Amino acid sequence: MSPVCRVVVLMGSGSDREFGTKIAKHAANLGLTPQLRVCSAHKGTADTLKLLAELEASPDKVVLIAVAGRSNGLGPVLSGNGTLPVINCPPAENPAEVAQDVWSSLRVPSGLGCTTVLYPESAALAAAQIHALHNHLVWSRLRVKQLTNYIALKTADVSLRNQKF
Repeated sequence: MSPVCRVVVLMGSGSDREFGTKIAKHAANLGLTPQLRVCSAHKGTADTLKLLAELEASPDKVVLIAVAGRSNGLGPVLSGNGTLPVINCPPAENPAEVAQDVWSSLRVPSGLGCTTVLYPESAALAAAQIHALHNHLVWSRLRVKQLTNYIALKTADVSLRNQKF
């Protein structure tokens, strides 16, 4: 039996629920087991570290996705205090907010290995690629998704190639 491939979406506040749910839906479509949690690296550091310890003790394979806007301390705190893979996905929907807020996810202190993506689907795909290293079913779903993307590109190319002007 394959191990459970869990993706824990840790949100800095309850207002990130809609964005976190988008990530969870994409993750579930890839065969992952998503879980949503709310914790704050700034407002509840001790609780965040306690949750991290619980996740690290889990028998499941776990990838963390940190959804925190503004000054994102969540992803870097998780990465700096644990060994689980951490993917930052700041929830800024407004392009002006992304330009300002993303820097706290990109310019992290030295010694931290968290990565950053901007879209819910990208976060789920990155988590699936990590899990695909040890789970052939997740690997297969990723390959099907890649093949579907390839077919869509080829279909678009054929229709444009034959277009008359």
